[in-house]
Amino acid sequence: MRKSGSGFTIVELLVVIAVIGILATIGIVSFSSIQSSSRDTQRSSRITSIAEALEKYYDKNGEYPNCAAMTAAPNTVVTVTLPGLDPNVLTAPKAASGTNSITSCTDISGPGDVFAYVVAGNGSYTLQYRSEVASSNCSVDNICSLASRRVPVVPPAAPGTLTALSPTTVPTGTQPYMIVVSADGNSVYVASSGTTKIYMYSRNTTTGVLTALGTIATGTYPRGITISADDKSVYVSNSGGDANLSMYSRNTTTGILTALGTIATGLNPYDLDISADGKSVYVANYGSNTVSMYSRNTDTGTLTALGTIATGTYPYDIDIPTDGKSVYVANQTSSTISMYSRNTTTGVLTALSPATIATGTNPYMVVVSADGKSVYAANTGSNNLSMYSRNTTTGVLTALSPATIATGSSPSGITISDDGKSVYATNYYGNNLSMYSRNTTTGVLTALSPATIAAGTNPYGITITADGKFIYAVNYGSVTISMYRRN
Repeated sequence: MRKSGSGFTIVELLVVIAVIGILATIGIVSFSSIQSSSRDTQRSSRITSIAEALEKYYDKNGEYPNCAAMTAAPNTVVTVTLPGLDPNVLTAPKAASGTNSITSCTDISGPGDVFAYVVAGNGSYTLQYRSEVASSNCSVDNICSLASRRVPVVPPAAPGTLTALSPTTVPTGTQPYMIVVSADGNSVYVASSGTTKIYMYSRNTTTGVLTALGTIATGTYPRGITISADDKSVYVSNSGGDANLSMYSRNTTTGILTALGTIATGLNPYDLDISADGKSVYVANYGSNTVSMYSRNTDTGTLTALGTIATGTYPYDIDIPTDGKSVYVANQTSSTISMYSRNTTTGVLTALSPATIATGTNPYMVVVSADGKSVYAANTGSNNLSMYSRNTTTGVLTALSPATIATGSSPSGITISDDGKSVYATNYYGNNLSMYSRNTTTGVLTALSPATIAAGTNPYGITITADGKFIYAVNYGSVTISMYRRN
């Protein structure tokens, strides 16, 4: 009888192979899990080391570093911001050697082995990384966080100082000179000389941020722009060869302008203003050394010429107090302010006696406080503001003591809050704004601390909302509008 051979059947071999495969899979998965856990341990350890270094930075500086300092090159971070920190700590386990894995200052959202340094509005921070293994200490999408131990004590901003909005600017047309905001706060308009247009914006009255609405054509080289107190009319002085001003009606719901036509002015009309009662418009004619006077139809917004009156040499800017009794003109070359009384019935101007008062060198702009007690001129040639008290009965100005206060380089624009407590000036070559508090009794200005805030390139025209909460300045060089909140 033949004996059957010893060995495994095919079924047995398949079972053995399957068992080996299962064991191998378990081993690979287990090994992979161990590797992932190990990398998560490294991430947690490195984030903790960074946090320790950040607390040392706080002990020395009283605050935590900003985003730019933490996302810089590794050598910069460990030598300038967090000296003594091992540069390897900045590199996530799967990242390229020698790199800084802190690549974001916002919450981690996308793929990649990165760290995030998220700074809160109160100056505290949160460090983040994405875990490979789910943990109860991390979020559902495996984002693990480590918060700062302390919240910096930030002193409250001084009253009247400005804070840049986010975004800090919005684009506008080329060569923007002047800017105005409607009394209802819903609209902002910019005269763009380079495009011969008005740029129109809607305004979020809560955040202050502007949104472009579109444009409307003007005459040649528009410079000055003003809006009536009833918000129904906008006027622009066209300082090129047209020698006229453009008239527009304003839709008080949408803010959109509609052209009404033009009316002749003197040569090179640089600026214009409208009386608070809405009955009169006045234009400073740079080329003919006059002010053109107009009566205004308060229903239609159309203007009718009344005549002209002489100014000093090269009148640059014009302003009217809210009481409507006076008009003031800044004369650039003669470095004076021309003073006029206004007939509140006819709108006709009469030169006061004395007819002028001295300013600093080359005044570009003049502004009257809402209470009518003070007048200020921005002197671009002497880098200061001239300060005056105003006799509210006669309209005559008297220089204060001190008579001037320093600004930045080449002040061009000036505005004052309706509460009379703050004055702001644009410094054309300083690329910033000067900020001042105003003594509402004496009218004397005092520089705030900080004294300036950054603007775009060559800031020129400036305006403030009626509620005094927001400031806007046009930047001639960078073709933008800078937006600020007033503290």
